[in-house]
Amino acid sequence: MDKIKLFDTHAHYDDRAYKNTADTLIQQMFSDNVAGFMAIGCNPERNRKAVAIAERYSNVYASVGIHPHDVKSDIDIKQLEKLAKHEKVRAIGETGLDYHYDGHERREIQIKAFKEQLELAKKLNLPVIIHSRDSTEDTMTILREYRPRGVMHCYSGSGETARELVKMGIYISFTGVLTFKNARKAIEACEAVPMDMLMLETDCPYMAPEPFRGKLCDSSMAWYTAAKVAEIKGLTVEETVKICNENAKRFFNIEF
Repeated sequence: MDKIKLFDTHAHYDDRAYKNTADTLIQQMFSDNVAGFMAIGCNPERNRKAVAIAERYSNVYASVGIHPHDVKSDIDIKQLEKLAKHEKVRAIGETGLDYHYDGHERREIQIKAFKEQLELAKKLNLPVIIHSRDSTEDTMTILREYRPRGVMHCYSGSGETARELVKMGIYISFTGVLTFKNARKAIEACEAVPMDMLMLETDCPYMAPEPFRGKLCDSSMAWYTAAKVAEIKGLTVEETVKICNENAKRFFNIEF
């Protein structure tokens, strides 16, 4: 029986942290325990880089979107739509709301851009990768209104909010944060998410799991998150990865 490999649903290999080592690292991972990944876009330049990475590998797909940190004024939704029609693009995002650094004066700009991208996703029949930080109330209000086919990535909210998201049909994705010693809130959220609505991600180069916390992250480390999910759900690691891989295939309409 072939060794099972894991699909990472959220990775940023265009990040400067990898310098010129990303392609070598990707090839090493593919020869070991990684089946593929979603290359996530977050602004016009990085959207193009995400698509370029997906073009180089048959088992890599891309998303394109404008991250809330990159929303400075009105976004070019026509440019985004054009790139979103690329054959390897399988989602809009990451998009959403992030109030951690921005003051009240920029919140309406973020909200407008988020709604425009939700509308684009609906128009193109693509799922949405949602980012939410210190913005739960506004994020949930918008999601209740639009009811997108989406995934809440790098989930950091409560179990109660996770249950509401699942009821709306929104998937939940966990990073290495789930393995941290102080991750009680994340564990409670994971307990609340049914396995058929759960996906694995790294958000690399960030969010490296224990025992790599603080180091440069890569997709192979998602196995540590998978092991934690397996522990929480009473499954084997292999069962967990198999289920999460099938969820990713169904959600993004991909094969690997």
